[in-house]
Amino acid sequence: MKQNGLKPTTVTYTILLRGLYRDGRMKTAQRFLNEMQSFGLSPNEVTYTTMLDGLCKNGKMKEAIELFESMEGAGISAINYRYSILIHGLSQVGRLEDARKLFNGIPNKGFVPDVVTYTTMIHGLCCNKMLLEAEKLIMEMEEKGCLPNARTYDIVIRALLIAKETDKALHFLRKMRENEFAPSDFVVFLFNVHSFSR
Repeated sequence: MKQNGLKPTTVTYTILLRGLYRDGRMKTAQRFLNEMQSFGLSPNEVTYTTMLDGLCKNGKMKEAIELFESMEGAGISAINYRYSILIHGLSQVGRLEDARKLFNGIPNKGFVPDVVTYTTMIHGLCCNKMLLEAEKLIMEMEEKGCLPNARTYDIVIRALLIAKETDKALHFLRKMRENEFAPSDFVVFLFNVHSFSR
């Protein structure tokens, strides 16, 4: 591209960054980010989101938190999707209390958690075997008018089945069907395994 006299844009660099983060090539990603800025190009909202996701997926939580906090200074609003990325990243590295604190602080920033943000927090709780908390959160989201989606139910049902809490899993399966959602193939498989083992 450069050899043909074409100048890379912010979009070009963002696409490169996404691929580099996906492959775990953090140093190369940083080099391209520096190059982009040396050409007078500023990261846009998509670039920031790509960087945040890349840092989280590569376990660089300190850098991800710093980036998240710096976004406000750069005039980038911390939308629900960015909260979800950071909540997921924190949960994955065992920093559930930090994830919960971030989740609970969302209303203080003038946002209302959406179904993706709730589901991300519920997933973090389930992964850390905090099933009672996850159940409470799914009820809270319903009370606040945020309806769970198929993924939300799938996550909770799967965790309950793995914990051998079949009756509770069946309760959520009924709720899932009442809302006209179909369980994933894996949840169906788990139900079949549990029915054979009873």
